[in-house]
Amino acid sequence: LALVMALVQAVLPMWGARRGHAGWIAAARPAAWGQFIAIAFAYAVLTQAFVSHDFSLRTVAEHSNTLLPTAYRVAAVWGGHEGSMLLWTLMLAGWGLVAALAPEGHGERLRAQVLAVMGWLGAGFLLFVIVTSNPFERLAMVPADGRDLNPLLQDPAMMAHPPLLYIGYV
Repeated sequence: LALVMALVQAVLPMWGARRGHAGWIAAARPAAWGQFIAIAFAYAVLTQAFVSHDFSLRTVAEHSNTLLPTAYRVAAVWGGHEGSMLLWTLMLAGWGLVAALAPEGHGERLRAQVLAVMGWLGAGFLLFVIVTSNPFERLAMVPADGRDLNPLLQDPAMMAHPPLLYIGYV
């Protein structure tokens, strides 16, 4: 759903800005909202899988275990490549939402073009996540316990560092 919303956000507002079609330009804001909500929902589901020890997901089994404290289980969501990429797309969609919510200043046509570019970036990252880094990949044989989070990541600073870093990078 997030990929569909990103593609709508990428295509309709750009065409609308080129052709002066106000309805297509207006699609930018709800598409940005839709993309953000869909990615936030996916991220919340993955976080819940870590918190509830759902070792049927490969990424949970590889980056968590039953003895890991809850705070580190929440941080373990971005402790592996798959969750980290999902966090990255969430941050990107969040900045898109900020652009969608920004007050009028340069006109709706420019906002539509900015959101269209952000939609293309979001679509690219989402396609990468879906095709090569799916955080919801299931295991055929569910282990009783996970491998554990990398000990280097079991530090209180790691609960804030990656999200803050990604906000700046994105």
